[in-house]
Amino acid sequence: MWLRLGSLGSYLIRPQVASALATNICMTKAEILRLIRDFAAADGGNIGLRRFLALSGIKEKQIIGVHWSKWNEAKNEAGLQAHAFAQAPLDLGAAVPPIAALVASLGRWPTEAEFRLAKRHDFGIPTVTVMRRLEADPSFMTRLAEFCAQRTELAHLENVVVDRARKRRAGAAPAVAVAGYVYMMRSGKRYKIGRTSSPTRRHREVRLDLPERTDLVHSIETDDPQGIEAYWHGRFAEKRIRDTEFFSLSAADVAAFRKRKFQ
Repeated sequence: MWLRLGSLGSYLIRPQVASALATNICMTKAEILRLIRDFAAADGGNIGLRRFLALSGIKEKQIIGVHWSKWNEAKNEAGLQAHAFAQAPLDLGAAVPPIAALVASLGRWPTEAEFRLAKRHDFGIPTVTVMRRLEADPSFMTRLAEFCAQRTELAHLENVVVDRARKRRAGAAPAVAVAGYVYMMRSGKRYKIGRTSSPTRRHREVRLDLPERTDLVHSIETDDPQGIEAYWHGRFAEKRIRDTEFFSLSAADVAAFRKRKFQ
């Protein structure tokens, strides 16, 4: 028998474990191990310490230094390392609707970053690792395409799924498209050009390290962040400040960079 823990979305846990969580009592080692296995199974076969603590509400001091000296020891004892595929099999039928909903919200096939973001808000979305397997599975992609075709509001997405499956078979596209950005930031009179998966996050990080005010000038979306970053570094090579990512650029240089929305 299993219980669905409402605050954790689609996670199913054993009644005795749910009782321990609900009453906030100290859980036994066996109960913690069962919970590790349950959450890992729902998360695609593995789970990190921070995510486990957030989902379970258990404090780190109740685990590390009490039952195990390291998180990996707990995972090993739970069988996650030795039996990486011992999780509950993926319910393909349950995975189809949330994937279709994500495709519908974007109007195209999602990138890796978009799959990861969606996974944080919807536990029904498979992990990126699982998505790679599903895209390579003709039966699943056919099932997803048929699901869309049978619904008026999703019918226009059938071709999106079919095209993705065709490209996957032909090897014309990676299993999950990887999105990235090349950004330009201004700090004082200097400009920094680099690459990242999240310009806003990178901006927060960089401005904490620099003494002068730092503004995000522009970012270019690309499927080749490393290559496009190298292009702009080479284009402005003569204006580079020593061996750094900072450049002394003119207004025309900045305008040229800002013209690019995608590269």
